[in-house]
Amino acid sequence: MYIIGIDGGGTGTVGILTTETGQCLAQVQSGPSNYHVVGEAKTQAVLERVIGELCEKVGIRLASAIHFCLGMAGLGRAEDRKVVGRICDKLGISKNRRILTHDAHIALVGGTEKQQGVIVISGTGAIVYGINANGDEARASGWGYLLGDEGSGYDIAIKGLRAVARAADGRGNPTELTNRILHRLERNEPSELIRWTHAASRDEIAQLAEVIFDTAQTTDAVATEIVDAAVDELVCATESVIKQLEFIEPFDIVLSGGNLIHQPMFSDKLRHRFARIQPKASVLLPIHEPAYGAVLLAQASL
Repeated sequence: MYIIGIDGGGTGTVGILTTETGQCLAQVQSGPSNYHVVGEAKTQAVLERVIGELCEKVGIRLASAIHFCLGMAGLGRAEDRKVVGRICDKLGISKNRRILTHDAHIALVGGTEKQQGVIVISGTGAIVYGINANGDEARASGWGYLLGDEGSGYDIAIKGLRAVARAADGRGNPTELTNRILHRLERNEPSELIRWTHAASRDEIAQLAEVIFDTAQTTDAVATEIVDAAVDELVCATESVIKQLEFIEPFDIVLSGGNLIHQPMFSDKLRHRFARIQPKASVLLPIHEPAYGAVLLAQASL
């Protein structure tokens, strides 16, 4: 018997094929598979490619005894599960061999090796999600870049761009962000950021968060304020989830997403805050990647 765990998102898809005991036999990466972003047909094509390549690497057929867990953005909603379920039907993945859940769920299970705890994700977007010992679930943030996602890479980057605009007008304090962002984008004047920002994708804008993090470490007051505000927002969302789930026993808070994994200054600020306000929580970086969390979920259902 085999297990395939899939982490499908708007920027890329990762698939892992393991034995039923969790031994990894193959891993494949491909393009985005969030149907809201790329459409249903493209999502089906990406999933078909990932599953096909995994099976080919191990030398098995899809008709073999394979159990699946797909963790994808939006699958916490019934309507989205219906769409992805229809795709699975077309791919020959029967209902009794699949689990459909959302990306934060598999990230939590992979991050903690448990089916309970809290995960704080700050990547291009942001969300906090948790499960308690009773299986109750709660979430905060994750409303998308227009309505929320405070503390995300996009949120941090767009605030950095706005700070440059305010400084250029004299409406805000001067900041080293002006020189650093212009240098990063190979632009000469702040006014040139208007055209760039309107043409850029959300991911391209979110990548500028790295500039804000780097500038904050030079003690630039404007950049530091932006980073601290992001920490405040993630702490606020986390406290909301913890309050909803009424944790009594010690629990884990896993910090995930590119900003928290690759920016130690950012994750350290969160650690220090949680140490003060949630002393019974253990704060950690992910033990496994989300796709392996999907494997663990499928494994637990066997």
